[in-house]
Order: sequence, then structure tokens, then C-alpha cells
Amino acid sequence: MGCTQSVTYAKDTYDMDPNSSLRAKRVKRFKEPQPDLTEHEIQIIKSTWHFMTHDLAGNGLQIFLKIFELCPDTKSIFHVENVRHSELAKHKVIRAHGVRFMNAISAAIYCLRENIEEKDKIDAFLINLGQKHKQASEFKAEYFEIFHEALMWRWKICIGEGFTQEVSDTWNRVFVYMLEKVNQGYHLQ
Repeated sequence: MGCTQSVTYAKDTYDMDPNSSLRAKRVKRFKEPQPDLTEHEIQIIKSTWHFMTHDLAGNGLQIFLKIFELCPDTKSIFHVENVRHSELAKHKVIRAHGVRFMNAISAAIYCLRENIEEKDKIDAFLINLGQKHKQASEFKAEYFEIFHEALMWRWKICIGEGFTQEVSDTWNRVFVYMLEKVNQGYHLQ
């Protein structure tokens, strides 16, 4: 039982055709993670972030349940490989990690929205987070791709009809940047 896909989603944007799934299409690629957001992109983040903050804990939990669904191997990180999927939502460790996960995203988003000039602090935070993930012997760098897919999936659900191609592209860009920095920290010696 491994990951249900091994396609790299990082740096892709998603076709928001209502008849397609997020994981189905590659539309265009960013050359490199781009931390410098335009004023318009910052406005998009500000106008859509509130959809996630209504229930950070619940959204974090749903993201982790999706991660486990997409890649059952990730359950070994939390030593819950024998826990039924229906029971994972009640598991204290999973719930707590979902909260920490969303709080980390929230901190980075706050800096991107409000203090973009403090990019070095965001980068250091994300790189440090990657180093922490390296300490978990069961964690593999390719799991970051799964995180990306789960994030985009949850954002699409929470934002609903407001999750236009432009909103998708903006959040994709933010998540690619964040996950590239975490991945960079993961690979530091």
C-alpha cells in the first residue's frame, strides 16, 4: 500500500473546469517559486483566507484525512497505520497535528499578507519546519506533493464558487513557494 500517485504537482496550476478534478490537468508551470506577490494577489489572499479561518482545526483535520487517503503510507509517520480511516478523525495526535499544520500556514499567510518585507523570516520559519520533518524517520520528501494536493483540495471545498482559476493560481503559487522552502529545509545537511 503506497501513495496513490507519484506525479509532481508542485509548480503547476490547475484547470478549474467544473467537470475536472484538481489532480487531472497541468495547465502551465512556474519556473521557480516566486515569493513576490502582486498587490492583486495579496488582495486575493486577504479576501479568501477567511474561508479557512472559520475552522482552522477542522480544516487541518480534513487536510490530514485527505493526505492519508491519497497516500496511506503517511499514516506510519503518526503510527496510525492500523487505525481505521473512520477512527482517524477522533485520534488526538492527528487532530493536534492538523491544528499545528494550519497554525503554521496561518503564520506564513499572515506574513505574506501583512509583512511581505519580512520574507527572510518566513523563509527561515519554513526552512526550519522542513528540518523538523527530516527528524521524523518515516517522513519522505515526496509527501510534500501530497500535502500540496490536499491543500488545494481543501481550499477548493472551503472557498466554493469563489475558487476561480485566478484564486486557484494565486493559492497554488503560495503553496508551491511554501512547500519548496520546507522541502529546502528538509534537504539541508
